[in-house]
Amino acid sequence: MTGRRARPSARRATAALVVGAIVGVVLASGGAAAALWTANATLTEQVRTGAVALSAGTVDGLQADYAGSTRSLTAPWTVTNAGTVQATYSTGGMLSSGSSTELARSIVLVAWPVPSASDCTASAPVGSGRVEGTWAAVPNMTGTLASKASVTWCLRTSIATSSPTGRVNPTLTVSLAAGSWTATPLDRRIVQNNTIAPAQAAVCRPDGEAYAWLDFDPSSRATATRYASYVGITRVSNSEQTGDYPHFAFTRDTLPKDPFGDGPITVDIRVVVDGQPTDLMAVGTLRVVYDQYGTRNIQCP
Repeated sequence: MTGRRARPSARRATAALVVGAIVGVVLASGGAAAALWTANATLTEQVRTGAVALSAGTVDGLQADYAGSTRSLTAPWTVTNAGTVQATYSTGGMLSSGSSTELARSIVLVAWPVPSASDCTASAPVGSGRVEGTWAAVPNMTGTLASKASVTWCLRTSIATSSPTGRVNPTLTVSLAAGSWTATPLDRRIVQNNTIAPAQAAVCRPDGEAYAWLDFDPSSRATATRYASYVGITRVSNSEQTGDYPHFAFTRDTLPKDPFGDGPITVDIRVVVDGQPTDLMAVGTLRVVYDQYGTRNIQCP
């Protein structure tokens, strides 16, 4: 004959004592069970954080000065999603202290995606997907990258003929995010100096009805400096002028209808070194007029 079965209430009490004993042992050993639960929660967070990782190349081609005939700078910038999930990248920029705000506003920054860094050269045409701004208002480059995928943007900065001399110290920043998880942003610091003085406005004065002159002040240069005039890249004066009193006459022969047309004609006066145009000294505007006999003449605006 077997003994009496324990009542249900007694069995529950015994189980509670066993669980309590186990918990007591665990807690006495330093809370290993609690640590395990905490570690599991942290592990999930670490996996998600580790899945978002970012790397980016340099922009060394923008670390240069505007001088001589160098009025624009071009450099590729490659951004890589080094993580394990698809993520979205985004860029921004700001000026560091010591930057000339006026110069930063005058430097145009245009960027467009390219197949590879080798497609980003000084002579490369601006492609589709372009974004544009200035160093004072940096445009945003953005897109989505699969895990381990990269994208290369071609960045080009250009000064205007009216840009003042000075220095800018911009910083480009790129970030990467997947949902609420983000990688540590990366900065690329840039220093650019503009040593090219702003171009003067050449003074136009007519000489009769047939032609006009363009003059400018050469006092910032040595008198031995030589100058010539250009429309775009085409030289329109055969003779070079020195800094004693440089002035250029323009007629229907020096500015023919083919290829210069009949609209306003912008003329650049540049320093010439060994026969090659360099610094832009002055910019003037001429216009074409026709007299009562239908003769084409050059006059001031």
